[in-house]
Order: sequence, then C-alpha cells, then structure tokens
Amino acid sequence: MKSRHLKVMRLLNRQQLLTARELADACGVSLRTIQRDLLELEANGYPIYSERGPAGGYRVLPNRLLPPLALREQEAITLFLMLDWVGQIPDLPFGALRGNLAEWYLHELPSDLEAKLDRLKGRVRFARPDTPASPLTRNLLRLMEAEVKGEIVYQTASGRRTIVIDPVGLTFERNRWYLLAQTDRGLRQYRVDRMELVTETAIPSERMTFEEADQQGQAGEQVTVRLKLTLLGERLLEGILPLNEQRTWSVPVAELPFLGRQLFGLGREVKVLEPLALREDIKKQGRELLASYRD
Repeated sequence: MKSRHLKVMRLLNRQQLLTARELADACGVSLRTIQRDLLELEANGYPIYSERGPAGGYRVLPNRLLPPLALREQEAITLFLMLDWVGQIPDLPFGALRGNLAEWYLHELPSDLEAKLDRLKGRVRFARPDTPASPLTRNLLRLMEAEVKGEIVYQTASGRRTIVIDPVGLTFERNRWYLLAQTDRGLRQYRVDRMELVTETAIPSERMTFEEADQQGQAGEQVTVRLKLTLLGERLLEGILPLNEQRTWSVPVAELPFLGRQLFGLGREVKVLEPLALREDIKKQGRELLASYRD
C-alpha cells in the first residue's frame, strides 16, 4: 500500500466526514489524484463510502472488517508469533480478542504460508507471562473511554485505601498490569491485581497522555534517586514511585523534601543510595524522631 493510501485511511478512520478536497489538501496532492486513490482503496476492499450533496464527503463504515495487510512472508511470520504471545497475556482489556486473534489471522493467510506457520507454532517459544489475575483492566479501560476520574479500592501493604484517580493509561511490565494515574499526590503507578473495585465519578478527566506524563515528570531541575529495596520495600514503594529494574529514578529537585518524608515512613525496607542530600534528609528525620522520644 502506498504511504499516501495509509494517510487517507488514518484520516478517515477518525470517523469524520471529509471531502475529496480536504483529503487532497491534507495529502498535498491534486483532487484528481485523491479521487483515484479512493477508487483504488474501494476496489481493494477498504470500507469507504461517499455521501452526496453539499454536506457530503467520504467516511468509513463503523464496525467494519478491514482487509489483511500486505506483508512480506517474514513479516507475516513475525506478526503471527507476536500475536500468539499476546494471546497468552491474561486479562487483556479487550476481552474476546485474547486467544483468538492469532488464529483468525492465521486462517486468512495463503495456504502455503499457513502450513509453514503450523509447522513453526510449536518450535518458537516466548516466556509465558506469569501474571496474577487482573480482571479490572476492562473497568479501567471503560473509565478512560468515559473520560472521567474514578475511585479505586486498593490493597496496600498497610490495608485497603480508597484513592481518587485520573487515569493516564495501562502498562504491561514485568508480567504485571499497572495503571499510571494522577492523584492528589501527583503521578502514581498502581498494580491492577491489587485493585478490588473501580468506580466512575462525574468529574471530567484531564485526559493526560503517557507522553505528557513523561514531560511533566521531567519538568524543572532533575536529580537521580537510587534506592535499595527489600521484597516488602518493592510493595511499599508502589504508589510513590513506579518500579523499574534499575531501581533508579529521575525526580524533580522540588519534590525531594516530600519524597524524603514518604521514604522515611517505609523504614528499613527502603534504603537511599543517592543522592547524598536525600540520604542526609532521611538521617535527620531519624535523629529528630529519636529526640522526640527522649525524656
């Protein structure tokens, strides 16, 4: 497929009614060229239909079935293997797609390629996801679709908490489903398998994206924070900093005092390795706590 055809389909897939002139201007080609493109796409099975009249234009059918992608053989094999692996991930928020998509895709391929993939199916193995049950991924997806804030009942190491969240999005990391969300304490990450309830509120969401969240986290002067965690410390840190393999974070300097108070409350389960200023702040809090217990 031509790159211009892909752009036309991306424009129409936004469920907007666009005139041929608007499509031509967006693609930087003549009206006659875009009309030929639309005819070619229709001839190849793309579900484009036109509405006549002064307010008419082109759009795509809702709930349509798209024709298969034009892939080279090695690309088709790679895509099947990846779809097969995705099908093993529990609690994908898209329901019935899990476990079926790879087979549907396989049976749409030419018979010789389907036979080749049948021979390869048992010969390539990805690490099987060891993912705890996280059934509320679909509730979180519906919350994002509704574009409102929500409340979660979350099982922390110290008991249940009810937290108001403005969801940014779901991530699948280290074989776990996580939700990144804005809270009254800033951006926080929560494990979905530890959520007991998700409910909608009537408060509109700010609709922050992952990219915007990254930009917010990088705003202002940054300092590198490196921690040593016990297994309990990993769990206690949830809701404060998003876990990563390196145990290293880039944190705005302005947030260090607040972060120091949070980390101090986690006790011996979390040890600050750097920066020095944060280590000294933790020590100071410890001395002040001891002093408050002296007669």
